[in-house]
Amino acid sequence: MKKNATIFSSFHTIYRLTTTLGDLQSFMAGICRLYKNILGADKVVMICKSINSQGYIKVRLENKKYSLKRGGKSILTRIEKEILKQEREIVFHNRLIYPFIFADTLGAIYIKRDAKAKYFDEVEKRWFLSLCEEVSLGLKIITLYREQQKIMVNYVKSLSNLLSQYVPTSSLHTRSMLKLLKALSKAMKLSEIETESLERACLLHDTGKIQVPSKLLKKQRPLTDEEFKLITKHPRKGVELIKNLEALKPVIPIILHHHERYDGKGYPSRLKKEKIPLGSRILAVLDSFDAMYFGRPYKKRRSLEDVEKELKKQKGKQFDPKIVDTFLKLIKRKSLRKVLKIPRKE
Repeated sequence: MKKNATIFSSFHTIYRLTTTLGDLQSFMAGICRLYKNILGADKVVMICKSINSQGYIKVRLENKKYSLKRGGKSILTRIEKEILKQEREIVFHNRLIYPFIFADTLGAIYIKRDAKAKYFDEVEKRWFLSLCEEVSLGLKIITLYREQQKIMVNYVKSLSNLLSQYVPTSSLHTRSMLKLLKALSKAMKLSEIETESLERACLLHDTGKIQVPSKLLKKQRPLTDEEFKLITKHPRKGVELIKNLEALKPVIPIILHHHERYDGKGYPSRLKKEKIPLGSRILAVLDSFDAMYFGRPYKKRRSLEDVEKELKKQKGKQFDPKIVDTFLKLIKRKSLRKVLKIPRKE
């Protein structure tokens, strides 16, 4: 009865990994841990074709050590290349090999027990093969999901290009800012999905300004109360434009709240501190840096030193202090300073 419960639980785990993880690396790590735990393997190696390139991703669990490699065929051993080439399952007493095939070969898994350990019995062998069939299906689902994401990214880029022609404040699509975004996301320990959502939010955060008069966006004098009210509506209007696109749902809260202030004096909901989504708090810093350092058609750009002073001044007021501190440390790096010396009009 206990073994049956474990079998049922393992299938549920594969289903959960397939439906809740958007990135292949996390899926593979979860699958390797599952095989290691339920089959008592001393070594688990999983290889998959990389979705975004012609290379491979290899996850290896041996005893308590975990390793990850990305690259071409050079990361594969001779045996691993042969496994992928043969495209057939191989069952030995202490080794089990299975290629993940769904129309074409998506990858393979290899598990092993030490020679001194008990051999895999017939039930475990059948269990292994059944689980592998489910993993093959999971890999195909993730592949299709990522392909859909590629289409969505192209759509987002096209919409962003259209937006930049109308809204002069939408400059976060520059290569320099995207490099800063990725560095900050890594420093803040965002997941791959959170980073992708933030990237898309940066591209689309001012979408709602399409419905704001262009002359108002370019105005250099202080806004009247009525004009400011019109401006504050753009986050909600932007959300209205993308709310029916399933792939952009994680982006919605970031866009909606990117003009909230850490002190609660922002808009549209006057959220305060950690009640503001993390992505929105990060975007607020990036957007302000972009506006000050790279400038706008109607606004003179400022020196890096002036921008740093302004960000420090607004810590705990407009911006999350932790994000500002992390960001200011990052832009002191030589590699990122070099990025910021790229001609500002890109």
